[in-house]
Amino acid sequence: MRATEVMTTPFISVGPELSVKEAALVLLDHRIAAAPVLEHGALIGMVSELDLLWGDVIADPRAHLTPVTQQPGEARTVADVMTRDVVAMPIDTDTADLLSHMRSANVRSIPIVEGNRVVGIVARRDLLRSFVRDDAAILGELRVRLRDALADGDCWGLRVDAGIARLWPLDGSSPDPTLALSVAAAVPGVLHVRIEPAPADLDVCTTPRRPR
Repeated sequence: MRATEVMTTPFISVGPELSVKEAALVLLDHRIAAAPVLEHGALIGMVSELDLLWGDVIADPRAHLTPVTQQPGEARTVADVMTRDVVAMPIDTDTADLLSHMRSANVRSIPIVEGNRVVGIVARRDLLRSFVRDDAAILGELRVRLRDALADGDCWGLRVDAGIARLWPLDGSSPDPTLALSVAAAVPGVLHVRIEPAPADLDVCTTPRRPR
């Protein structure tokens, strides 16, 4: 899968001049953990729940054994607390690479760009949503994609079980397994692809032949 297939668009953004409390309300109202910060349409940072809380929570002296002598510095706007070192990725980025960056950089979401323009955002929840996609929906999309990609006369039998796509050649055809693997792996919700012998039963879903 690619970023463009799972990203959220349109997306919620904030401006650097927004107050930290106003930005916190934006995140709460839209149930998101972070938002890109845009200035004149350009990406200049990301602001997360933790960024907004960083300087705004005052320590309670009653909860500490020693007196609290320092209070957090005053943060007034998003520009005061946002993360400026932001990695944005293009729309054709593999979702496996997005997940790898989320893990290594410990970020919850990544802005997706086309040229210099932010066109969407991929959050962990977006990846999780594709992970739990219904098998029937995956199967329907896989049938259409294979039908459009196959050469005339080629036909695959297929099933999807718990996100695992199982494929086998039908009707004596010899379709290209590399092409089938590539097509199936790009369908949102497919976790693994297996080329295997046809099952013993005949109750199978097949890729319909294209009309001549």
